[in-house]
Amino acid sequence: MTHSSLQTPYSLSKFGREAEFVITLYLKVRGWRIWLSSGSKGPADIIAIRESTKLLIQVKSSTKIPRLKGYEVKRLRETAEFTGGLAVIATLQPAVDAIATDDDIHSRSADETFAEIRLGNYSIFFYSLHDWKRIMP
Repeated sequence: MTHSSLQTPYSLSKFGREAEFVITLYLKVRGWRIWLSSGSKGPADIIAIRESTKLLIQVKSSTKIPRLKGYEVKRLRETAEFTGGLAVIATLQPAVDAIATDDDIHSRSADETFAEIRLGNYSIFFYSLHDWKRIMP
């Protein structure tokens, strides 16, 4: 048996499903009750509820800029409106440690600074589809 025969290919769909679990665990630790869609068939991958707040979350994961399809956004917004929830896009992607200038640091709002969740070499961001601002659930 060679070393190469032991390697298993890693698919983007597997990375996507694992991203859903990572984000789910993060939300559970923060006190959210969670429901995962089976097989990511619905408009929301995750439904998170805490107190009177309901989040319908579509998870996007990528080693580059995650891509959104127009119909996904439309279905998520419609479902959130119908159920009284907030439509959210959550991204899991490699963290980027860019060299920031003093101007960059001073121009960032506190919301932007604290709206990034770092998990080792990855970052999670949550965006409200209502206004495309970052949120911290």
